[in-house]
Amino acid sequence: MKKIFSIIYFLIVLSIFGKSEIPDYRSYLLGDTNGNIYYQENMDIKYPLASVTKVMSIMVTLDEVRKGNIGLYDEVPIDWEAVSAGGSAIPLKSGERVALIDLIKSSAIKSANNATYAMAKYAGGGSINNFVKMMNEKAEKLGIGDEVEFYTPAGLPSRMTKKKMDVGTARAIYVMTMEAFKYPEYLEIAKQKRAWIKDGEYQLKSTILLLGQEGIYGLKTGYHNQSRFNITVLSNKNDTDIITVVMGGKTQDTRDDKVLELNSKFHSEYEKKDIIKKDEEVTTVAVKNGVVEKVKLYGEEDFSLIVKKGTEINIELEKLKEVKAPVLKNTVLGEYDIIVNNEKIYSGELKNHKEVAKKDLKTKLKEIFL
Repeated sequence: MKKIFSIIYFLIVLSIFGKSEIPDYRSYLLGDTNGNIYYQENMDIKYPLASVTKVMSIMVTLDEVRKGNIGLYDEVPIDWEAVSAGGSAIPLKSGERVALIDLIKSSAIKSANNATYAMAKYAGGGSINNFVKMMNEKAEKLGIGDEVEFYTPAGLPSRMTKKKMDVGTARAIYVMTMEAFKYPEYLEIAKQKRAWIKDGEYQLKSTILLLGQEGIYGLKTGYHNQSRFNITVLSNKNDTDIITVVMGGKTQDTRDDKVLELNSKFHSEYEKKDIIKKDEEVTTVAVKNGVVEKVKLYGEEDFSLIVKKGTEINIELEKLKEVKAPVLKNTVLGEYDIIVNNEKIYSGELKNHKEVAKKDLKTKLKEIFL
């Protein structure tokens, strides 16, 4: 009995004093949706992913839907392998069938492991191992094959899966999250705080408590004892999309506070500038013998840039002084360079959006005699 009390006392002391020695987080990263990273710490060190793994699982499943191999409303058979996954779960029984869309929602919103296993087995042609292979193949295509290692579809710890731990870097999670922008159906699901599945029988509640704060609208949390608290979030504030990844948070609150701190720092130091808008006039060129005296020129595409506040931005133009009518629509009549802090970062063509006809004889006579 004395030995038992000693063990209990040790565990209490460890929980009180040992926790303070745990760092607030292991790594973090904040970047935009174009691959530009603004803040980071330890972003190239691999750590346990936990349920952040499901970001890749959901995208691989949706790839199979897009290929036509499976359908969102297919009735997926549930077996013992899914039911026995462990950890976070939704009510599932071996032998029942559940719509694939409900399994995807359960994985994305509630982080249900049993739903993820059922989804993965179905999308993997009946094999979890095959599905995990597909996950790693997609990682290779994204250029993060050396930065992430998938062994399971849900990110559960080795003590539960009897497999190696799913691990990856903050940079790898960031790249995965950028890829998620190509799946609007996924983003639409991930932004929901609550959702009903199984014909309204069960309500899902999001694991992302930050939803709605500071423009945050997704994407995925992750936790087990070895990974600690992970998260990757998308946010849009001031018309600027950014991605924030925090791995190994000491607590859920510590992790979430770090996300808010990084986002606040970013918006205090940076701003998005819409430099060229393809539907807004940049300049004009005189037209000789045209029905109008000038033709409006536009940039070929929208160009926005995230820059530090106070950054000097200039547009340098080179264009024709005059053009003879008729002028066909979308004729290249000039070029532009975007200069940021005295450095050229982008060049484009200037075109007219409307055709300019040549004056006819009747119009010329009217101008002479009226």
